[in-house]
Amino acid sequence: MASDYRDKGRFYFGFKYAWNGLLYAIKSERNVKIHLIAMIIVFILGILTKLSSIEWAVLCLTCSAVISMEVLNTAVETALNYLEPNKKAAIGLAKDLAAGAVLVTAIFAVIIGCFIFLPHWID
Repeated sequence: MASDYRDKGRFYFGFKYAWNGLLYAIKSERNVKIHLIAMIIVFILGILTKLSSIEWAVLCLTCSAVISMEVLNTAVETALNYLEPNKKAAIGLAKDLAAGAVLVTAIFAVIIGCFIFLPHWID
């Protein structure tokens, strides 16, 4: 996956490399798969709950934030593993920080999901 497409001057190449990166994360990372499954379940619940347009927009933004953070975490881990294959405390800390960012995003996604779904289910 060589993403140096600057000289080609076409939007297509940028999209192709981005798509390849997303597919790599989906195929190689267990947590990306877990979050995608959770997203599918949430979308099914959203259809069954008959969410409003605004609720769908918030839900889509929230889900995309979690998936994006997972993909960024994968990028950080991949780059750091390449740059320093030996275990170093600073590398481990950087990976932990990236994973922590995913955790914060996922926790707030659950909270947002509760704000959206619980009022519908309690009524």
